[in-house]
Amino acid sequence: MLFLISQDRRLPPYVNFIIGGISGCVAVTASHPMDSTKVRMQILRTPLKETIYSTFKEHGMQGFYIGWTAGILRQLTYTTARLGIYNTLYDLATMYFGRLNYPTMVCIGMFSGICGSFVGTPADLVLVRMIGDIRLPPEKRRNYRNVFHGLMDIGKTEGIRGLWRGAVPTMTRAAIVNGAQLGTYSRAKMMWKDTGLLEEGVLLSFCSAMISGFVVTVTSLPVDAAKTRIQSWTLPSKPPGIITAVITMIKTEGISSLWRGFLPTYSRAAPHAVVTMVCVDKLRQMYLKFFSPE
Repeated sequence: MLFLISQDRRLPPYVNFIIGGISGCVAVTASHPMDSTKVRMQILRTPLKETIYSTFKEHGMQGFYIGWTAGILRQLTYTTARLGIYNTLYDLATMYFGRLNYPTMVCIGMFSGICGSFVGTPADLVLVRMIGDIRLPPEKRRNYRNVFHGLMDIGKTEGIRGLWRGAVPTMTRAAIVNGAQLGTYSRAKMMWKDTGLLEEGVLLSFCSAMISGFVVTVTSLPVDAAKTRIQSWTLPSKPPGIITAVITMIKTEGISSLWRGFLPTYSRAAPHAVVTMVCVDKLRQMYLKFFSPE
C-alpha cells in the first residue's frame, strides 16, 4: 500500500476516496493563503513581499482566503479522485506484483493525477479567476461570490466546455505533480524505513512529505505558471496553448519567470503535502483499527 500500514490488510476502494477528500480539505484550509499568494504573483508579476503587502492592504487577512470555497471543491473533486485512485491502484499492484519500484509508483501517480485533474478543472478554473480578479479594473471583474456562482456563470456565458478551459495544462501539471509527489513520497518512506533511521509515525510522514514537496515544486512550477496565464486570460483572442505560453514567458520575461512564485509555492506545497499525507496515514490507521477486522 502507499502508506505501508500493512501488506495484508487493505482498505475498500470507497474508503480510499473518502480519506483522500477529507485529507485534501484539511490541507487546503491550512495552505490556501500561500496558494493565493502564488497565483497573484504569477498574474501580477510582482515579488513576494509586494504581493503580500498589497493583498493585506486591499483586503486584510480575508484577502488571503479569497477563492477558499473553490479550493475546497477542488479538493473534494481532484484530491478525492487522485488519492483514491492512487491508493486503490497501489494496493492492487502490490497484491499482484509485490513491492513496487520507483518508476512504477511515479507512473501510477501520474495516471491518478490526470484522472483527478480532469474532474477538478472546473473548480480550479474558478479558483484562479476569483484570485485573479485583483488585477482587473472594478468594472471588468467577474466578482464570483463563491465557487457555485462561478461555475454557473461560466456555464451560462462560456458553455459547458468553458468549464474545462485550461484542462490540458492542468492535467499536464497534475501528471507531473502527482507522479513526483505520490511516487516520491512512497519511495522516501521506504528509504527512511529501509535505513532504519525512522519508523512509522508522524515524523516519517513529515520528512517524506518535505522531500516530495520540494521535488513537486521544482518540476511542476513552469507548467503551473502557464496554466495560470491560460485560465486568467481576458483578451478577446483565443488563449494560447501550454507550449506557446511557456515559450512566450521565456521570450518576454526570461526563463526565471517559469519559477516565479517558487518560495510561496514550496511554502504551500510542503505543508500541504505534510498535512495531506499525515491525515491520510492517520485516517487509514484509524479505519484499520476501528472498522476493519483483523
